[in-house]
Parts: sequence; C-alpha cells; structure tokens
Amino acid sequence: MEKTESVMYLKSSMMGLPGKLSLSNGILELEAHKQGVGGFGILGALLKRKVEAPNHGFKWEVADIAEITQGKHGVQKNVLEVKNAQGEQFRILVKNFEEWKTMIEDNKK
Repeated sequence: MEKTESVMYLKSSMMGLPGKLSLSNGILELEAHKQGVGGFGILGALLKRKVEAPNHGFKWEVADIAEITQGKHGVQKNVLEVKNAQGEQFRILVKNFEEWKTMIEDNKK
C-alpha cells in the first residue's frame, strides 16, 4: 500500500511547517521545510535556499514505530502522533487520522 499527502508538521504549538507525508514499501517519511523567506537578487536567492534547505522530518521503517496516537491541535483532531523506539515523536496534521493509522498498522504486519 502506498499513500502520499500534503500535511502540516506541527513542530511546536505555535509553529507548523508545510510538508509531505509518504508511506511506501514499509517506510514512513515526512519531508517538511520552512517557507516564506524572500528577497531580491542573488542575496535573496541565497538566503531563501539556506533557510528552506533543512528537512525537519524523518524517514522511519514502519517496524520502528512504537506508538501511534491521535492528538489534538486547537479544535483540529486529525493529528497523527508517531513515536519511534528511541522516543522521538512527531505531530502531523493529516486529512484523516484513522486512515493513516490503519495503513501504518497494516504495513507493520
């Protein structure tokens, strides 16, 4: 089973980064980058590239996911919270929490 969706990575309660969540071949991957830095000319282009370059995501084997829970962000309840065996946790705003949870659990089998 494969699935890709545009999501919002909730880095903190006040900061969300747009990104892409993908599930393919037993790998769950989040790519999220800062946006909104602009400028003119060469200096602006270099600054934009520097700020948007870091990936604030992960690439995990589905088997390494220890916990999948439904979180809440304001009134939004479609928050996928995934935690791996090392204790790293990511909160991701998705369109349908139950669909993602089911697909990840099915891939673990």
